[in-house]
Amino acid sequence: MPTAPPTAGPQKGSDPLIERRVQYLAKELGLSADQQTRLQPLLLAQRQQLQLLREQRTTGGRRQGTAQDLKAAQAKSDEQLKIVLTPAQYAKFAAMRDEQRDKMRERRAAGAAQPAGQPE
Repeated sequence: MPTAPPTAGPQKGSDPLIERRVQYLAKELGLSADQQTRLQPLLLAQRQQLQLLREQRTTGGRRQGTAQDLKAAQAKSDEQLKIVLTPAQYAKFAAMRDEQRDKMRERRAAGAAQPAGQPE
């Protein structure tokens, strides 16, 4: 039975969510192919770090220091992104991120305002 030739698709160990994120950012920020290549491992590392922090919080009951850990991880990620992105691209990225955070806060506030078990 013949096998299909290798394609130029996702690399071994790649994450489909990260690939979609890179494609989205490429479109929104006008990233070059080199920037896309350099951005993918940064976003993957960021995602893994956030997952680790989440796991520590949920499995260990650890809440103290979580906000500081998140801020430190964000600062590290921002410094790495500033190396890959141009100043204009980073400014747009930061604005997009802030807008997304605002939307998330609004959804959380709306959800918290609803009494449990009550229809909207």
